[in-house]
Amino acid sequence: MISFLFASAGLLNLLFYVFAIGFVVSLILEQIVRAKPLSPFDEINERNLYIVQTNRKYCWRQAWITNILWFFVNVALYIMARNLQTPSDNFWNGI
Repeated sequence: MISFLFASAGLLNLLFYVFAIGFVVSLILEQIVRAKPLSPFDEINERNLYIVQTNRKYCWRQAWITNILWFFVNVALYIMARNLQTPSDNFWNGI
């Protein structure tokens, strides 16, 4: 069970970085699309802005959800690991 929690914490940590970087990239793209429209037509510019805003909101929400799940996994690891017995050091006993 502890190995599963360690693997989950590592995966959630990786996913958080992916969503955080995706949020920053979409935030930069949103500012670029707002400042300099890509097309002379307003409908296409509104569509491009909608796509970038939707990606930004999705990455923001997923980053928060991933961070909250990572926190709960670490709390579960703390609860499970505090009752474990520390391993005894048998390496120096034979010398």
